[in-house]
Parts: sequence; structure tokens; C-alpha cells
Amino acid sequence: MSPLLVILQKEWADLRRHHLLLFSMVVPAVIFLILPFALVILIPVLDPSGWNDRSFQRMIELLGRAEPDLRQLDPFVVFSIYIFRQFVIMFLMVPILSALSIATYSIVGEKQNRTLEPLLATPITTTELLWGKSLAAALPATLLTWIAFGLYVLGMHALSPPPVLSRVANPVGLGLIFLIGPLVAILSLGLGVIVSSRAKDPRTAQQIGVILILPLMALFIMQMRGFFLLRFRWIVIGALVLLVLDVIILKIGARLFQRETILTRWA
Repeated sequence: MSPLLVILQKEWADLRRHHLLLFSMVVPAVIFLILPFALVILIPVLDPSGWNDRSFQRMIELLGRAEPDLRQLDPFVVFSIYIFRQFVIMFLMVPILSALSIATYSIVGEKQNRTLEPLLATPITTTELLWGKSLAAALPATLLTWIAFGLYVLGMHALSPPPVLSRVANPVGLGLIFLIGPLVAILSLGLGVIVSSRAKDPRTAQQIGVILILPLMALFIMQMRGFFLLRFRWIVIGALVLLVLDVIILKIGARLFQRETILTRWA
């Protein structure tokens, strides 16, 4: 069996034993899955005047200019499209938080438990070790995001008017989940490796996630306020930028993640 597969099996076996870590990964996905449905149901009931909200009207105008056929739909349908589209962005927090949590606990946790040094004494190369830990973090984080989005799609199909699903699971929405999602997961774990190479506590290492979460929150708020509408070309540009950043960050992480450094400074 290849060293890479051995590391993957070891990391996933360790992950299954960390129930608190698994719970912390699933909770954000569940929140972002349920919250938009709750908003679509409750806001029209609790705040009927919300239809006249300036931010909502601004976004409706943007949607109408980008997709003129939306002007012919019922206001509640447009409102549903508006809410469900915004929360697709929030799903990107799932791969960021999940990959970062797994990566930091995998590295810093093994440093605390003194289990990383014996692994480094094996014939496995540093590149194989880093790739194994990276894949062990990125794959579950990405899979969890895709599962959550799949449930999101099923929920819209079952509970929303027919026009909603096709306008939420559009090229922009699918690009965010299936293109941007894996790339931000890789970027998150790359940053996690860099910080973990110096940090002594997983919680300290996880604070780097703020760097990635803040831009997502800014994007979410700006769209909710109706300042701009995310287009597919921006998804493509963002994916290219993230790809370049992933390569740079992983190279930096590989340079910092050296056996001599770990065995001397982490001891």
C-alpha cells in the first residue's frame, strides 16, 4: 500500500475518534442549511413590511436588470430566490472551517500528543506526509459541503415554488460550491499548515480562518444590501486567483513543514 493511502487511513481513523471535532464540522453546515428556509417562512409572517425594505428593493432591481423574466414572477418567489442565493455564499464557510479544523488538530494535536515524531522517523517523505494530511482534511471538508448543498437543493425542490431551484442552482451557485469550495478548502488547510508549524494550541491555529471568513462575510453583506450582483465571470476570476494562492501557500507550507524544524523546535 502506498504511503499516501496509509496516511489517509490513519488520519481518517483519528478523525472518527474525535467526536467533538466532527460535531464542530457538522454544526455550521446544519445552520446554513436550515436558516434560509426559516427566513423565507418567518420574515413574510413576522415582518410584512419587509417587502419595502430598501436593500431588498435594490437587490430586486439588480436581479430584474440581470434577469428580466424575474419581474414577471410573484414577489414571494423573487424574495425566496433572493434569500436562497445569498446563503449559497455562506456554504463556503463549511469547507474553510472544516478543513482548517482537521488540519490544525491533525498537526498541532499530534504535536501535543507526541505522536508526530515517530511518524517522521518512518521512510515516508515530507511531501508524502504533507499531501496525505492535506487530502485527509480537504476531502471530508469538501464532501461535507457538497452533501449539505445537496440537501439544500432537495429542500428547495420540496418546499419552494418551482422557479426558485433553477435560479439558485444556476452557474453562479454551482460554481461557488463545486469550483470555489474545494479551492478555499485547500487554501484554508494550507494556511492551517503554516500556522500550525508555529502554534502550540489548535485554537490558536484556527484563528487564521478569520482571514478567509471576513471576505465571505463582506461579500454576503454587500449582496444582501443590494450593492452588487455576483456574476459567473467573477466566479471564474476568483477561482483562478484562488488557484494561484493555493499553489503559493502550499509551497510556503511545505517549506516550513520540515523534519528538522519539527523535531527540534516542536520538542
